[in-house]
Amino acid sequence: MSLVLVTGGSGMVGQHVAEAAAARCLRTRLADVAWTGGRGWAPADEHLSFDIRDADACREHVQGASAVIHCAAVVGPQRARVDPLATLAVNVTGTANLLEAAAACGARLIVVSTATLYGHRPDLGDMPEDAPTDPLTVYDGSKLMAETYCAAHRRTYGSDVACVRTGFVYGFGSAIGEYFLPRVMRGEDVQEPAGRDHPCDFTCVVDLAEALVTMATASSLPASVYNVTGGRLRTRGDLARVVCDLVPGARIELEAGIDPARHLRGACVIERVHRDVGWSPRFTLETGMADWKRRLEVASANAP
Repeated sequence: MSLVLVTGGSGMVGQHVAEAAAARCLRTRLADVAWTGGRGWAPADEHLSFDIRDADACREHVQGASAVIHCAAVVGPQRARVDPLATLAVNVTGTANLLEAAAACGARLIVVSTATLYGHRPDLGDMPEDAPTDPLTVYDGSKLMAETYCAAHRRTYGSDVACVRTGFVYGFGSAIGEYFLPRVMRGEDVQEPAGRDHPCDFTCVVDLAEALVTMATASSLPASVYNVTGGRLRTRGDLARVVCDLVPGARIELEAGIDPARHLRGACVIERVHRDVGWSPRFTLETGMADWKRRLEVASANAP
């Protein structure tokens, strides 16, 4: 049975990746720099604690793994802005450390990147992987730097590495972004001064996790970069309507217009990942939010 190392194991994506790996009967080594508040809901054969900025620790813990799914990062423009040097160390040097360790062990490395590095695209044109990049923030820049290093390493040494660009990831365990559902299920009202018409290429975290595991176990990955998103634009007004349909009595008020605090771009083209590994999203915005609601209800029922 293959062993997969998942970094950022306490985070939303890492937990869903462990769940998806277990569903395929893969052994899972779930790692984080520090486990707080328990070890989450996802099954794992091992729980490790190490810092990806430590090259020796990376070499030690990659041993025995057939693939590494790298979810650990300083995530999001706001967090990165607070400490740009830590962002550089984690998102770039940490990725490089894992890549060197994976290459030395003959393991595949799948790196979670971001579609925000495409930049600001008000024309809303479709975004294939070869579209020009234009990072707007330190976070975007750090992810593009990591991607560039991985692609160069692959060309230089033939390393088995690929980066996954995703964005607007929602689902159970979400701690970044405003997707309304947890708040209205707590009985809160939601008001936003703008953004009802803002288009987003929403990505269900369950779909993302399944794509990452599919890529980790595929026979080969011909490309170094893949878009993995829902592949279509929906507005935040659409999101609000979906949540209100799921939660009777929910009160969400969004003013018209574009949200200036969010990236503006078209939908990612996801044909490459379908062509190379056969992945396509299973969830629509409606079914993905319904899955999140179900998981929240189960978690609430099981809470002490």
